[in-house]
Amino acid sequence: MSDSSMSRGSPPTPSPATASAAPPRPTGRAAGPRGDGPRTGGAGQVAAAPAAGSGADDGLLASLAPLLTEWLPRQRWFAGKGRPISGFTLVSATELLPCTARDGAAGLLHLLVRAHQDPDESAEGGAGDEADGDPGGGAGAGANADSGAGAGDGSVGRAGRATAGAERAERAALAKPSSASRARRRGAPEPADCYQLLLGVLPPNPHGAGPPPANRAARAEPGPTAANADANGAGEPLVAREAAAPPRLAHALIGRPATGPLAGALLYEALADPRQAALLLERLRLPGTLGPLRFRRAPGATIEAGLTPRPLAAEQSNSSVVYGDAYILKVFRRIAPGINPDLEVALALTRTGCRRVPPPTAWFEAAGPGAPATLGLLQPYLADCADGWQYALDQLARGADFTAAAHALGQATAEVHLALARSLPTAEIGPPQIEHLTAAMSRRLDAAAGAVPALRPFRRALRGAYADLAALGDSGRAWPAQRIHGDLHLGQALRSTRDGRWSLIDFEGEPASPLAERRRPQPVVRDIAGMLRSFDYAAAVGAGGAHGGPESAAGPREPREWARRSRAAYCAGYAAACGHDPRAEPELLRAYETDKAVYEVLYEARHRPDWLPVPLSAIRRLAGPAARDTA
Repeated sequence: MSDSSMSRGSPPTPSPATASAAPPRPTGRAAGPRGDGPRTGGAGQVAAAPAAGSGADDGLLASLAPLLTEWLPRQRWFAGKGRPISGFTLVSATELLPCTARDGAAGLLHLLVRAHQDPDESAEGGAGDEADGDPGGGAGAGANADSGAGAGDGSVGRAGRATAGAERAERAALAKPSSASRARRRGAPEPADCYQLLLGVLPPNPHGAGPPPANRAARAEPGPTAANADANGAGEPLVAREAAAPPRLAHALIGRPATGPLAGALLYEALADPRQAALLLERLRLPGTLGPLRFRRAPGATIEAGLTPRPLAAEQSNSSVVYGDAYILKVFRRIAPGINPDLEVALALTRTGCRRVPPPTAWFEAAGPGAPATLGLLQPYLADCADGWQYALDQLARGADFTAAAHALGQATAEVHLALARSLPTAEIGPPQIEHLTAAMSRRLDAAAGAVPALRPFRRALRGAYADLAALGDSGRAWPAQRIHGDLHLGQALRSTRDGRWSLIDFEGEPASPLAERRRPQPVVRDIAGMLRSFDYAAAVGAGGAHGGPESAAGPREPREWARRSRAAYCAGYAAACGHDPRAEPELLRAYETDKAVYEVLYEARHRPDWLPVPLSAIRRLAGPAARDTA
């Protein structure tokens, strides 16, 4: 793609050029100057928005808008499901491989695009269901969602993410008015999420001008072997005689732009193409700068060349690729300026010598006027590990004891918390913060009880949990706060099949929340409460038999005893490692666990009614024996 069609861009900014989701039209304001980044074999031409009135790139975004309008909402990581896309803003575009090569080889285009959406008056709280998450820690179809990890197949990906997608959206909706609703009240423009896209580009008919005739058969032909070719169709970079994708990429197709600099080319999700995925690893292996993109490698880290990439099929809020059995690359999809907590925490823990979290090997980011935006993170792939969710279910299926493993997991959690307190800022939450916290919890309870009648008989007793914590705050009590995991459950813990050692993964927090919120110090009990609830879910699924559905409210009592023992062992292990037993502050633990269970009731009622007995069982326990009322 020549300089005449693509100019150098800039990292995320509020107002670069926009394109409507309607039929193509010229784009608007400039995102940044034509730049000075390096070129490599014709790659590196960065297309951002053109200067107003210029023709440098006024066709690219407009030509992509119709395709992206249809394709983006189908991606599980898209956060705005249920609301129409009204237009796009092109933040930056970088050719990692030339997209108009004369030999017809596939190009690789990196995009940062803001998706503007119409307000959804019926869904106060913003983002829609970006994924089918579940609150238990990987139960059911959501287990091992991003990593594909099961027994003996652990990854540093998003194994068994519990609060993906729908959970994050609903929790945000219950917690506070969305940024969209606040903007509507102020009359301000709707906020727009920025997404990272990696597009493979098969040029049209390299042996002739223009797109191929619609009625002619198309095929892909092998070309010269690439240095980093893959093993599945390996050694054959895509060379399109008629710009048609081979069958192995059929599921990844996006479409053909009808106009613009890529007119007639066939676009597809590049991470599905092993050659394109291999190029990303090569960029990280040989770090440098390409337009606004910066590829960085950890000091002293080395990356083996030529590893076979394997995209992980199931994804949630990000996309992951495993390279051989050595590394896993997490490509963040929803992008915001600033360091992603997943990278920030891993770097901090590595500096302290904490071995419970895989260290960063390399990462890439988009430069900007402020802090760079993290785009992707490469870490060691823990091939000898099983995620904790699957391991717990296996133990339940065999009737095996889990207390030793739970105790060790509690120790691992405490070690990570201690290391985080040493390496990142800490704070204290006192009476004002406790008042704000308990008020927010009460609002979430009222909203959930309004939507789920089965919760109403327990509402007064559950409010008592928040009132007890608020009373301690009123008395002047304060608690330490620090950086935490933020989304801890069994699916975020990996257990080595060799020595039983636990590692924790995925410190990104809730992607639907702003970075500043995710990086805010919080009480460690929030992580602990999340893990305790995950034990309950594992017990319920195990009682369902063959890892099926949950037990009924009147089902077997043995799994509940398994959960009780596991919870106790986890807390004991935590205390053994740090000297503080979370059960020693029952008001704080009960309030956080109640808040989590209340969310679970709402989630299950809306998405999996058959699972509602699982959190309701916890609600009964947390409410106490004399809890039923009609408040």
